[in-house]
Amino acid sequence: MVVTSYRKPICTSKTHWQLSLFLLLAPFINPAFATQNNPIRQDLMNASLEELMNVKISTVFRKPQTLQETAAAVFVISQEDIRRSSANSIPELLRMAPGLSVARIDSNKWSVTSRGYSGRFADDLLVMIDGRTVYSPLFAGTFWETLDLPLEDIDRIEVIRGPGGTIWGANAVNGAINIITKHTKATQGNLITTGGGSEERGFATFRHGGRVGENLFYRFYAKGFTRDNSFSASGTNDSWRMGTLGFRADWDINTNNAVTFQAQYYAGKAGQNTMLLNSTEPESVIMRPEDANLAGGHALMRWQRTTGERSNTALQVYYDRTSRNELSFRETRQTVDIDFQHRFPLQIPYIPFQPDLIWGGGYRWTTDHLGINLPISFDPAKRNLQTGNVFMQTDIPLFEDRLKLTTGIKFLDNTYAHSNFLPNARLLWTPDDKQSVWLSATRSIRLPSRFEREGNQLIRSGAEFIRLISNPHLLAETLWGFETGYRRQVTSNLSVDIAGFFNDYNNSTSERETTAETIQLTNQRKTQIFGFEIYGEWRAFDKLRFMPSYSHLQVRNHVPADHESESGEDPKHQFTLRTQLDLTKNIELDAFFRHIDKLPGLEIKSYQTLDLRLSWRPRPDTELTMVGQNLLQSHHQEFSPEVIQTMPVQIQRGVFGKVTWRF
Repeated sequence: MVVTSYRKPICTSKTHWQLSLFLLLAPFINPAFATQNNPIRQDLMNASLEELMNVKISTVFRKPQTLQETAAAVFVISQEDIRRSSANSIPELLRMAPGLSVARIDSNKWSVTSRGYSGRFADDLLVMIDGRTVYSPLFAGTFWETLDLPLEDIDRIEVIRGPGGTIWGANAVNGAINIITKHTKATQGNLITTGGGSEERGFATFRHGGRVGENLFYRFYAKGFTRDNSFSASGTNDSWRMGTLGFRADWDINTNNAVTFQAQYYAGKAGQNTMLLNSTEPESVIMRPEDANLAGGHALMRWQRTTGERSNTALQVYYDRTSRNELSFRETRQTVDIDFQHRFPLQIPYIPFQPDLIWGGGYRWTTDHLGINLPISFDPAKRNLQTGNVFMQTDIPLFEDRLKLTTGIKFLDNTYAHSNFLPNARLLWTPDDKQSVWLSATRSIRLPSRFEREGNQLIRSGAEFIRLISNPHLLAETLWGFETGYRRQVTSNLSVDIAGFFNDYNNSTSERETTAETIQLTNQRKTQIFGFEIYGEWRAFDKLRFMPSYSHLQVRNHVPADHESESGEDPKHQFTLRTQLDLTKNIELDAFFRHIDKLPGLEIKSYQTLDLRLSWRPRPDTELTMVGQNLLQSHHQEFSPEVIQTMPVQIQRGVFGKVTWRF
């Protein structure tokens, strides 16, 4: 076996550190320019638990409602949680959500999964930004390394664990994540964030927000960063560099109509050591260092008309283009998406109540152009995929305001999977204002990916080479999901949220040996996944807050005797504890501990991590932050590459500093 490796040298020049020092001290060079127009807010830290339970969310049922009114396992990562986190990327933020398994594969790749089926391409988790789908149909999943936007612009992240196919359609099987950015009215003025450290080598964001007249608000931003390689005894090449430009405008035309426009462009390089195979020399494997070239952009427009507290209409249209170029494959993809919904109170004769009715539909067209004669190839190399849907959902009060039934159905048709009906029913009981109990039954589907239907790949198994081939007759994976949950505000300082689930999958992907040199993808696997999640919040004192969570997961696979399926890639146990402490009026200390159980299918041991954050605000518009990540050990492995064969690495301990200045 021949293995080559390469590691880029770490920059230690005086110029680098002089530049970093200048960036860190820049806000203080001329403090006369600073104002107090945008002090750093702590509203949610000072809010009571009762107020937090009444924070409005919109992803579950496409309408604003409080957490207490929601019959689903939902978790909201607030802007205050984001500010006080040790995270420097979107996947790191998602570690706060109970029931999510978030593992770093290398410096720029992630496995983010809800309730099982872990992997770089978690095909049963739908991810959106402001309602724009970033789920890729190529391998069925999300390229997390391309999702980059200023964390300061995120209003909240709504994480739905469990199926949401009736509302959001295909691929929202195990859950849906909607990253919601702030209205431009909330981002007026200027913001500069800059910093760097041992792993986060350097990063900077500039944002400007303004207004035109009384009703048109806008912002634009520029963001860039570079991240160091991870650790491997043989050397690594997984550094990560990215630059992003973005713009958003919100125009309140009148009291009833509003328009939002946003656009973004990104470009960067994601390093990796790619395994290249030579079928004529079974003993020869070459690890070749490369920089995967990433680029893409989108433009989105949304019109909203509100005619009453329970009556509104929304139309959203976006265009998205992405491109990737790496040794294993090449892809250029264009997507056009149209989504419409209408909500109004339904008036039925002789019925004393008026249930909310939400209906709508959508159409998505996506086309790709893929490279040929590469380790991962597709036939045909160009393909148009289309998805259309219509849906309807209503809330029916059954007993005063204490018992409510939510029921709905979606009809979905796709190039790979025709005529799918996705019903759901949810029952919510609120015996008093402090607690709620809910039950649900939902059907969802996961569409086959381009790779599963029309791709093939040469892989290595031991000392042999095997051709992994697609299956043009592969069916959509189907799920019947059953959930129950209980929320209670025990005291004014203590709350608890418990959710249990049982998911029954059919037509899940497995592998069948057709010849000694060939394995074909099939959908003969049946899987049951069940477990529970517990999240609590305890405000021990006015300035001290504890947020523990525990998740338990069990996976049972049933496949024919001549099939193979993956197992042991999901942690059975996960425990996290977040702590937020205000040491003084302007000094904060935050800690985040995680225990992740072993992954026997990947031969990865259980591990524990600890992140610490210390923040000082010398003035209301300036914040200095020091962050330490993975402090309990020098390096550890969290996951292994899949599909695209790159080198496994270990995640290192890191420290970085950050300055945030608003003026």
